[in-house]
Amino acid sequence: MSPSTTNDLSKWSDEQLRENDNDNDELFEKKSAERRRQTKARKEVERRMVEEVARRKAEEEAKRKAESLTSGLSKGKQPRVTASGTAEVAESVGGLPPCYGCLDVGVSCEMRAAGSSKARSCDRCRRLQNKCERPGDAQPSRQRKREEVMLPRAGKKKARTKSPTAEDDEEDAEDRKAEENRDALGALAEVLSAMVGEMRNMAADRRRAAEESHAQMERVLGTLEEIRGCLDPEFVPEEGSEEDFEEGEVAEVAEEREVLKGRNEEEEEVDESV
Repeated sequence: MSPSTTNDLSKWSDEQLRENDNDNDELFEKKSAERRRQTKARKEVERRMVEEVARRKAEEEAKRKAESLTSGLSKGKQPRVTASGTAEVAESVGGLPPCYGCLDVGVSCEMRAAGSSKARSCDRCRRLQNKCERPGDAQPSRQRKREEVMLPRAGKKKARTKSPTAEDDEEDAEDRKAEENRDALGALAEVLSAMVGEMRNMAADRRRAAEESHAQMERVLGTLEEIRGCLDPEFVPEEGSEEDFEEGEVAEVAEEREVLKGRNEEEEEVDESV
């Protein structure tokens, strides 16, 4: 087929048109796959660049913090915790740590001891006998020395003080313990009161039951007496034969009466004791 014929689509046969269409589809698929591969590679490169930038920033930040901390310690600033529990930096002269007295009350220390010295109190604290005071205060601090415990040491007595925080914790613990004891005693008193009330109610119920039983027996006996009085004289037994006729019944009724009377007396004694 000549070039002129190849370029002239009107002169292509149906078979040539179908073959050319298939070639275009394959080329399109190849171009699409290559385009997707390039896009994926570009995104991967961008992600790695972002991660590298973030890592470098984190390393620089950590390095700055370390340098800041090192420079602060080299200038004589050391972290300490005051009585309020907050961490601060205590400045000491000549790079020495603050003495114990100034550290407890949280004031600037005037430590003048040499580096090889083991002294842990400054001149001002020694003059005040370990009663540190804030600069400008008229009276020494009373928070450090609230309660002193005297301990013998090498033939002398040494005063050891308790911090205000520890003293407050002990007072809170004692208050909680006292409150728990009061609650326990109150609960025990309520239980005892309920038991006494229940026993009194039981005694009152028994007393009422005994009274009702006694009243019922009296009513029965009165009814029997009334019935006896209503009998026809013809059927009333003679005076001499009354004992023989009602001896067993009279004895039984008398015995029941005595038993009931004794039971009532016992119940009354129990009620009075309660």
